[in-house]
Amino acid sequence: MGYVIYLSFPAILLLLIVAITFYLIGRKIGRREGIEAASQFHYGPPLANFPAPAPPHKAMEKPPEPV
Repeated sequence: MGYVIYLSFPAILLLLIVAITFYLIGRKIGRREGIEAASQFHYGPPLANFPAPAPPHKAMEKPPEPV
């Protein structure tokens, strides 16, 4: 009919302990990497501000004087 695999209780317990250990180690490493990444710039250092554009020429002309 089929093969029946018998796993002993100590083997199941060992696999469970190993799985929990790897989970906890991975979570610790992930949190440490997250803290390090949060303190760094995500896309690189900020760029310098660009100079302001010159005002339009119409704004620099004198308005007509009232008569």
